[in-house]
Amino acid sequence: MRRETYVIERVGFIGLGLMGRPMARRLLAAGYGLTVHNRSRGPVEELASMGAVPAGSPREVAERSEAVLLMLPDSAEVEQVVLGKDGLIEGLRPGSVVVDCSTVSPETEVRIAAKLKEIGVDYLDAPVTGSTPAAEGGTLTFMVGGERAAFERVLPILRHLGSRIEHMGPVGHGQLTKLCNQIAVAGNLLAAAEAVLFAKRVGLDPKRVIEVIGAGAASSWQLVNLGPKMVERDFRPGFKAVHLKKDLRIVMEVSERHSLPLPLASLAWQMVRSLVASGYGEQGTQAVIEVLERLASDQTAEG
Repeated sequence: MRRETYVIERVGFIGLGLMGRPMARRLLAAGYGLTVHNRSRGPVEELASMGAVPAGSPREVAERSEAVLLMLPDSAEVEQVVLGKDGLIEGLRPGSVVVDCSTVSPETEVRIAAKLKEIGVDYLDAPVTGSTPAAEGGTLTFMVGGERAAFERVLPILRHLGSRIEHMGPVGHGQLTKLCNQIAVAGNLLAAAEAVLFAKRVGLDPKRVIEVIGAGAASSWQLVNLGPKMVERDFRPGFKAVHLKKDLRIVMEVSERHSLPLPLASLAWQMVRSLVASGYGEQGTQAVIEVLERLASDQTAEG
């Protein structure tokens, strides 16, 4: 029996952090009836002052919404919000759809999707790439896994948030694509940090070096955008180190299951683990240059 399609007007949003808050603001500005929930009350009160409806639980968000978007830290939080006590599953109606924009384990997404399918609810894993400014400007890239029909239904919503929205296959394939992205991001991040450190150590002006090599084959988003911040010691987060650590942990877990050697990603994971252990977890990923500089200083002292 074919499911009847309709225009979604009532949207819920759970997880109002660095990325979720500007995404929710854009949906509110686009005219959706928005219901919001977050662990801390500050972001909820901010959105409520702009016209959103505050909710005391994920279940209440589900009861008020036709589609619910999630932007949460890790797999355990997503599972709790969707399937736990007072979770979405207790308030969702058949025909509604949940869109998880978090970066979490693909296996978690497949498991949640199967549970929601039992009650007639669609589930899409739709992680994003792009930092906080991209969330504010609506230029995120979405990598979406799930049924094509469900993807088409939420596409008008996602178009207010992203400039590129791609359907990658069944549930879980959005997360797998995002892990590919994070492998490349981490490699480029380390390369940018090493280039900056090398330039400084051999007596070059690192800002000038970034300008020159950033115009050619060595260019990357990490070099052009985060390289200058490394030079300036500006570690304010667009993407927190603790979140990259989590993403690379998932990469390691998936690669282990597939007996896949990823030497560069493995090195990046160890570097970011060291960065977080040194107290930089809430700082931007560009702070990884601190780990490299400490290694360089130790080697110089030994020499």
